[in-house]
Amino acid sequence: MTGSTSNVGHATAAETDTVGSTVRQDRTALTQSIRWLAFWTAIVLPAIYLPVLSVGIGANTGAVVLGLLGLQLLALRAGHSYTP
Repeated sequence: MTGSTSNVGHATAAETDTVGSTVRQDRTALTQSIRWLAFWTAIVLPAIYLPVLSVGIGANTGAVVLGLLGLQLLALRAGHSYTP
């Protein structure tokens, strides 16, 4: 058939918009999930400090506390814009 065009491998503008919208929705949902997890981690994590400091973990207590503080800072940064 001469003169016929094939649309194989070509997406229409509507299909491209739909895919783009789906990607944005997925990205937004993932971002909200990460913010939710980080927010609640930042809330709950300080409850672990007292038992670790009072009981201790042995020779590595200082490193564990510094690791917890670093995790706390990351959680605060990632969850700062979460609105419950």
